[in-house]
Amino acid sequence: MKEKKEQLTPSFLTAAVVFSLLFSTGIVIWGMLQAGKGVDSAAIVDSALRVFGTELGICGFMTIFKRWMEQQDRRTAERQKRREAAKNE
Repeated sequence: MKEKKEQLTPSFLTAAVVFSLLFSTGIVIWGMLQAGKGVDSAAIVDSALRVFGTELGICGFMTIFKRWMEQQDRRTAERQKRREAAKNE
């Protein structure tokens, strides 16, 4: 029997990025609550905000990549239509 090869689907990657963003947001909120109690949590909040910024960059990159792939698919479909039209003439 053929084994199914594991693949990272776009929906899985999106979910991973969203959960990472939620985790980073939770850490920032926790750090703010701790700071309200007088605990120095600046380093933790700083690294959480860096991770948050990185994740937002990844989201942007994924969006740009998705749009680029859709554009490439449209161009490929148009080329195929033109080739078929040229063959039929």
